[in-house]
Amino acid sequence: MQRLRPKTRKRHEPNAEELAFRQALGQRIRALRAPNYSQDEFAEVIDVFRSHVSTIETGKTDLKLSTLLRIAAALDLTVDELLRDLEQG
Repeated sequence: MQRLRPKTRKRHEPNAEELAFRQALGQRIRALRAPNYSQDEFAEVIDVFRSHVSTIETGKTDLKLSTLLRIAAALDLTVDELLRDLEQG
């Protein structure tokens, strides 16, 4: 019988446009969060670790949709409002 090799997951390397989008989104989240929450407080509200908030705000992570929904809700925004005009700067 032939042994099956374990499936390896493809790793997507973001291009420059994707990195710029992540950074712009992270900067917007930080700007909207900072007047009301510390990173620790915000992490608790959106149910993630504080270090994850940091990687979001610095654009070093690709957000899951469920996390994006919780962030928008915590900031009293819709996802559309949070993402609006990011590509234009």
